[in-house]
Amino acid sequence: MSLFQSALDFLAGPGSTGAASRDQNDFVGQIVELGDMKLRIKRVIAEGGFAFVYEAQDLSGGKDYALKRLLSYEEEKNKEIIQEICFMKKLSGHPNVVQFCSAASISKEESDTGQAEFLILTELCKGQLVDFVKRVEQRAPLSCDTVMKVFYQTCRAVQHMHKQKPPIIHRDLKIENLLISNQGTIKLCDFGSSTTVSHYPDFSWSAQKRSMVEDEITRNTTPAYRTPEMIDLYSNYPINEKQDIWALGCILYLLCFKQHPFEEGAKLQIVNGKYSIPQNDGKYNVYHDLIRAMLKVNPEERLSITELVNQLQEIAAARNVNPKSPVTELLEQNGGFGNNGAQPSTHIHNVQNNAGVYDPDQAGSGLLDILRGGTERFLTNIKDTSSKVIQSVAR
Repeated sequence: MSLFQSALDFLAGPGSTGAASRDQNDFVGQIVELGDMKLRIKRVIAEGGFAFVYEAQDLSGGKDYALKRLLSYEEEKNKEIIQEICFMKKLSGHPNVVQFCSAASISKEESDTGQAEFLILTELCKGQLVDFVKRVEQRAPLSCDTVMKVFYQTCRAVQHMHKQKPPIIHRDLKIENLLISNQGTIKLCDFGSSTTVSHYPDFSWSAQKRSMVEDEITRNTTPAYRTPEMIDLYSNYPINEKQDIWALGCILYLLCFKQHPFEEGAKLQIVNGKYSIPQNDGKYNVYHDLIRAMLKVNPEERLSITELVNQLQEIAAARNVNPKSPVTELLEQNGGFGNNGAQPSTHIHNVQNNAGVYDPDQAGSGLLDILRGGTERFLTNIKDTSSKVIQSVAR
């Protein structure tokens, strides 16, 4: 689930943040050595809970990055963060996934906070899609072609995840986890809830097992985007990558009609698939059937991500739209291009990214392949301004 509140909320002024925020503000201005890079922390751009995101500048080249700092209070949380980093490294290189650069960690014994700390370095994007959309929609609805480009690029990122072996399920797809790069492309971020585990409930499942899966769902998903099979585990529908398809249906509905199909995560409406497409809508009718095909109560009846991408390509071709092209209209109506936006979520270990050019036909090697061999070298050392060496804590 998303850990961050809007950067605008953080910058709203005195009184809007607590002691933890003031502590993280002390991090601003420091020099951090991450791998072979020296980074100057410029400012806080997002925060929430035990995670903070900073804008950091590479002192050698002047390039700006997003640096996510996570505080971990237990071993289980450490494992979750390491898994997120594995997913980021595996997925990085795709044009619609936030580019992972490197990561590192320090133990709680060596941390000033008394907790283990993780840093994750990624590309710096211009901001959250939702902020750009809100500003544009104050003047006029999004054009049908803009919706096409935003949604197609989002689906391409999800397709990249589902093509891995085994498929990686995002589990927390929502408009808040979509960013706009400085080049105007859509970037999917925040893989902290992602998993390769699917569930197949049946009548042999005990109440205790259903309760455990329910707790896992509660921790890793957002109520408004939960699927019928998540809310009613006794339906015995499979809980797999089709949950991402349902979430994509919610996102497309939201882009078209400026509201969520299931406001506030209304459980009865979700379980029964009760939503309505505005009867008088003629602007987005090309998407109506797609929305219906994604918001099927039975996950086995929903489109696969490949079927969805193929149908979007057909619609784009009929409209003479290049769905891979930058969403320049959103940036132009929000002050143009530049490198001054709020930023993504990501995590930290030293895993220098060797992704290179993305090959969409290259089969995924699986999470175990990332970990196999040299796991003890997974994290790099970090140095703070006093040049204290921070030891790797990777197991």
